[in-house]
Amino acid sequence: MTLPAINGAFRLIDAPELTFANSGTPILKVRLAANSRRLNKDTNEWEDADKVFLNGVMFGDRAEAIAEANLSKGQEVYVAGRLKTSEWETKEGEKRSAPELLIDTVAPTIRPPRRDGNQQGGQQGGGYGRNGGRQTGQRTQADDPWGGGQQGGGFGGGPANGEPPF
Repeated sequence: MTLPAINGAFRLIDAPELTFANSGTPILKVRLAANSRRLNKDTNEWEDADKVFLNGVMFGDRAEAIAEANLSKGQEVYVAGRLKTSEWETKEGEKRSAPELLIDTVAPTIRPPRRDGNQQGGQQGGGYGRNGGRQTGQRTQADDPWGGGQQGGGFGGGPANGEPPF
């Protein structure tokens, strides 16, 4: 029987920690959290619901590559791996166990910017999401290359012959 597979989006509780075994094998440890949300019908607000916390471990060259990717606390990552039970003994001689994820893949998730006016993070200035002083979510015809602008009709206000503007 194989170990059960886990695939999904998690948040990093801490930055990944790279260590090395006595043999020199790279070991990457990560602490992961995920939760679901639900709408509270009484308050009409979203609330945290079920939660899961997992320790994950990755070995070898992939562990070093992920450590060099500069992932940070709170960042959302996609993780794929296999669930197993990790067992150890405390200094007092008590046996302990906990679920652990043997990680095969870790990748940062990329989400498009929000367009509903509730931009998170308070970023200002240039770079991704720069909007020329307009409020997030406000668009002009110049922003939309496929819009039916005033110039000549066709695709995006391009030539009247209906050719795309590129």
